Amino acid sequence: MMKNVIFAALALVLFSACGTKKQYFEPDKIEDKLSYDSRLKSQINSSSDEFAVLNNGQILSKQGLIENFKLEKEFSILKYEADEFVIADNFGLLKIVNADGDELYSHKFDAAVLSVALQGDDLALILANNSIVLANRSLGIKFQQLLAPAPAQDMRVASPVFLTNMIIFPSLDGKLNIFDTQTQKIIRSFIISRDEFFNNIIYLEIKDNKMIVASSNRVVVVDEGRTFSLGEEIRNIAVYKDSIFIFAKNGNIIKTDLHLNKLFEKKFKFAIYNEINIFKDHLYVFEKTGYLIKSDLNLQEFKIYRVSGAKDSNAFMQDDKFYYSNKILNLI
Repeated sequence: MMKNVIFAALALVLFSACGTKKQYFEPDKIEDKLSYDSRLKSQINSSSDEFAVLNNGQILSKQGLIENFKLEKEFSILKYEADEFVIADNFGLLKIVNADGDELYSHKFDAAVLSVALQGDDLALILANNSIVLANRSLGIKFQQLLAPAPAQDMRVASPVFLTNMIIFPSLDGKLNIFDTQTQKIIRSFIISRDEFFNNIIYLEIKDNKMIVASSNRVVVVDEGRTFSLGEEIRNIAVYKDSIFIFAKNGNIIKTDLHLNKLFEKKFKFAIYNEINIFKDHLYVFEKTGYLIKSDLNLQEFKIYRVSGAKDSNAFMQDDKFYYSNKILNLI
């Protein structure tokens, strides 16, 4: 009898699993089908919020294609500033090189470097073992502290922020750590997210004396001692003028003010948002299955385009350009 019950239960589970069909974003109306305007020399291999790396090692930044530099194999790019490239491998080696590939600085850290901020010769870093580090090109390691274990992390890791006499270190365990550069100590920590996994800070910006910070499940704004918070399963976030745009994993797009009061909201069922861009007061969103959504900034008027050959492509957006695979589409 017990054996029959077990078999029946297993059959029910298997039937349910087989009967589950993956659901995709299907727009009610498609405006048009768009095709590319020009081509890159190579396909996009990987992308982040700030950069895309092509198969041939060339880099796309928010300023466009960097023509005269190719990334070393096994390295990723973390920062491009003042004609210097900060690059790192998966084993803790970080290098600063110029456009000719000349090495200006290198150091092997205890774990892979996930994000970095620069100020003069100082480097503030977040390591994959949840260490925060302050290093100097000439003086070496000035400060290093291993924080609480963070066993699983979101791929997006916010960079530290230099302020007057302080550095804000966003850590992988869901905290902001305020570091005093004069005393060389962490003077305060703020908990942003308490989730056990994928808890790291994915966004950090100081705007108009407001600190805007997000993990994958919460956005927090700190303004003159007041704290505002909004919980959401977040895929991406954008701050533009006096607004915050939150792109949720359930297909919701939420526009708030800088105190996280919801202003407008629109849901595209089953949409997976891969790339976002704001250009000429319009919001452009690339949806994973090959659609480009164009919206006014109040999320009231939408046009949805099918982009030929873009489905599941590695993609990147910059100003008036949408890059996917090895193609370039001029935003309209």
